Amino acid sequence: MIIQGILDSSLNGQLCIRGFANIKDLARLSEADYSYQRNLLERTDIIDFLENQDYLFFPEIILSYKFKYKFDDTKVPEPPLVRIQRGERFKSNVKGDNTEISVTTIAPKNPQCNSVRVVELYIDESMNKPFHRIDGNHRLSAAEQLHSEKIERMIVPFCLLLGTEYYDKSGIVEHPETKEFDKAVKVFFHNINAKTIPLTLEENLKVMIDDCDNFDDQELETIFAGKHPILTRKLKNRIPLDILTGIQHILKDNYRTYFNDVFKRLLNDGFTEEDALKKVTESLQAVNQLYSGHPILKDNDSYGLLTAFLWYHIKSVDKYYLFVNWILHNHIFEIKGADADSIITIFDKLIAQDIKVFVAMPYFENNPDIVDEYNTIYSDTIKQIASEYKINISLFPIMRYSGETVEMIQDIINKIKEAKIVFADITGNNPNVLYELGWARALNRKVVIIKEKHSDPVKFDLLNDSRFEYDDKYRSKSLGKIVKDNILHILKDNFGLITEKS
Repeated sequence: MIIQGILDSSLNGQLCIRGFANIKDLARLSEADYSYQRNLLERTDIIDFLENQDYLFFPEIILSYKFKYKFDDTKVPEPPLVRIQRGERFKSNVKGDNTEISVTTIAPKNPQCNSVRVVELYIDESMNKPFHRIDGNHRLSAAEQLHSEKIERMIVPFCLLLGTEYYDKSGIVEHPETKEFDKAVKVFFHNINAKTIPLTLEENLKVMIDDCDNFDDQELETIFAGKHPILTRKLKNRIPLDILTGIQHILKDNYRTYFNDVFKRLLNDGFTEEDALKKVTESLQAVNQLYSGHPILKDNDSYGLLTAFLWYHIKSVDKYYLFVNWILHNHIFEIKGADADSIITIFDKLIAQDIKVFVAMPYFENNPDIVDEYNTIYSDTIKQIASEYKINISLFPIMRYSGETVEMIQDIINKIKEAKIVFADITGNNPNVLYELGWARALNRKVVIIKEKHSDPVKFDLLNDSRFEYDDKYRSKSLGKIVKDNILHILKDNFGLITEKS
């Protein structure tokens, strides 16, 4: 293969070839040195950039190459770079390497201008990846993965730094010049990656999203392969950053970047453009008000948490209020670096759980209708809570069995294990109820002790426990209120799933 370009020395005298070559050829002939370079990142955006970008341009791919030179060969007394600088041809004198370079000097028409040295570098393709990648590894790696006609014929600019690798009769030898070149390559790599300050994604987006004259909506859609930047442009015109005082500290340097991601998420989830813009506009104002009203949130700068708040307000206002309470009650806002998907996944699992309620109470053998009435009181109250607060909470039916015969004691033990909340009705100090109460406490279940207020005094071991008394004459209303109030308190204080809607 032949690499053509212009030969010259740059800055501190580093000899190099600058020119244009096929990107697939450069990729095939080169590799990175991962002993000091970072591993490849998953950059599907670069693949998409090469394949689909209309305005395709990027700076030079920077590579290095070391000529193989056997220095004890009297037929080739001078190192390759010396000869190349003088404009002479050089062919490697190391056995097995047929690489050579020729130099042609072109005099300018204007005598005040410098002459140009054009080179042809004949690469021996039997040599395994002779070029070393300094800058452009991700671009070349992306080109290796693509096989479209566009990529196959893509010509890119390159800069090839030249050095020398010294040999004697026994093989490769250490040489100060080679060592200095290898050192320089690492310094060049550092300078390229550390000294430059690239534009941020936000700065790049600002160029196109804010410039409606040069980039209309259709062109934005083409460049970004989607409509999300169009919606970001419309949102920015509707709600400028300066009125979002509650979350301004989070979005101040990333408004466009952030909402590009939000709209892409919603469009991928099946929202229409109109609905996505409407929902984000409404939810953004609600979440901004939330942050403004809570200093502990106003100090939080997490993109993940902000996205989760927006997501839940957009998807379900009821779920949003549950989420707010969970975040505040459990101090989730103190977690640093949590991403939106993780927060959403955890909370979705939390509210998807079925909170089971178990009732331990005496069995009224002489009047089974009373058990039916208790079932109705508990069941209706819990169904009301589930409906009103959109929570999966349900009752283990009290003393109801059907189908295959079960061992009742073991069944009760299993249900208490599965239950999150246990009501223990100690009316009459029933020994079975006291046993079940002890088992629930041993398992650290949320226990509520109740009794009929006219019944026998409680046993000594329970005298110091708080309990709630209902009136048998008004059982439905009296007991129903106790059940509802205590479940709501437990859901709020222990699960963080109840909040006042504000």
